[in-house]
Amino acid sequence: MVHSMTQKDIRSLVHFQPFKPFRLRLVDGKDLRVPHPDFALVTAEYIVVANELPGGVPGEVNLVPYERIARVEMLPRKLRKVA
Repeated sequence: MVHSMTQKDIRSLVHFQPFKPFRLRLVDGKDLRVPHPDFALVTAEYIVVANELPGGVPGEVNLVPYERIARVEMLPRKLRKVA
């Protein structure tokens, strides 16, 4: 039996301090990166995930019902370049 992610599970990841980037692996094989909390919006029915465009800005959005999330993978944080 597969345990699907819940709104509470995802909300905890998005609001964790300090934020840790993660990837959603969907049941259809697609994956969506959440590099920053600004790229995700948690609602009662689904998570809204914005694709990351060059320059690190949010782009096209994906509406993902929680039952379509197969698993979550934590990602390494990007190190900020010091000038």
